Amino acid sequence: MLMNVFKVNIEFDKTKIDNEICKYIKQKIKGYVCVVDANVLTMAQKNVEYRNVINSACINTCDGSSIATMVNLIYKTSYMAYNGPEIFGRYIEKPIKQLLLGNTKEKVDEIRSILKQKNINNSYLEYLSLPFCEVNDFDYEQIACQINKLKPDIIWVSLGAPKQELFMNNILPYIEHGLMFGIGAAFNFYTGYLKCPSIGIGSFKFIWLDRLIKEPRKIWRRIFNYIKILPGLFYFELKRSRM
Repeated sequence: MLMNVFKVNIEFDKTKIDNEICKYIKQKIKGYVCVVDANVLTMAQKNVEYRNVINSACINTCDGSSIATMVNLIYKTSYMAYNGPEIFGRYIEKPIKQLLLGNTKEKVDEIRSILKQKNINNSYLEYLSLPFCEVNDFDYEQIACQINKLKPDIIWVSLGAPKQELFMNNILPYIEHGLMFGIGAAFNFYTGYLKCPSIGIGSFKFIWLDRLIKEPRKIWRRIFNYIKILPGLFYFELKRSRM
C-alpha cells in the first residue's frame, strides 16, 4: 500500500511494486526507483531537496525493517521490507536488457561469473563505468547518450546514497527509456561479500549486521544518526496518524 510516512512516499505491497516494475519495462517508460533504508530516511528528514528527489520517484520500496516495524506499530499493519538486495537478486537473473552503472569492473565480472555458474546466459547484461566525481560534475548528457545506445530496460545505479538518487534524478531528462534503481550495496550482497542474516524477528531482518562488521565506521555513523532522530520520527507519525 502506497503511503506517505515520515514525509516520504513508500509502497509496502511487494506485488504492486513488482507489477509497477513490469509495467515500466513492458511499456518502456523511463523513471527511477528509490530503496528507502534508514540512511535515506535520515537524510530525507534533514534535506528538503533530497526528500523531493525521493518523492519524485515512480515508486519507492521500504528497504528498512525498522521502518516497516514503526509503521506497523503506528498503523496496526503487518508490512515487511522489500530491500535492495532482494529486488536485485529477483531481477538480475531475468533475460531483460540490463545495465550495471557505477561500481567496478571487477565487481561486475563477479556478477557475470555467478550468472554463468547458474547456467544463465548473461549476454543481456551491459556495464558502464562512471568517473569518480561529485554528483553535479557528471556529464549527464554524454552518459545518457551512451545509455541510449545500449537501450537497457533496467539500469542498476550503484553509487551509494545520496549520490545515486541525485544522479538518477539529474539524468532522467536525458535518457530515452529505462527504469533506474538506486541499489546501493546490492552488488556486494549478490556476490557474497556482504551476507543477509538467515534469522529475523517479526519484520526485523537485521540486514545491516554484516555491513556493520565489514564497514564499521561508515555504518555505525549512519546507525547513530538514525537512532538520534527515531523518537522524533515516531512521535511525528503517531501524531499525524491521529489527525
